[in-house]
Amino acid sequence: MTNTAIYLVPKQGKIRRTVSAVAAWLQAMDYTNFDYTLDRVKHLEREVSRLKEDLRQDRDPAAGNAHN
Repeated sequence: MTNTAIYLVPKQGKIRRTVSAVAAWLQAMDYTNFDYTLDRVKHLEREVSRLKEDLRQDRDPAAGNAHN
């Protein structure tokens, strides 16, 4: 058992750590197709909500008198 060698993995250098950190950050910031779709759905939901509010105000009799 005394002859077993322990092979240590050499530590990464500063440049390799920096490149790894930048690569991990870029991967985390990647804007996927799924993210794009979710953003578009949110935008459409806000637009539908705004249009519903406009329609509700147009059908409101008190608001209709204000337009005349």
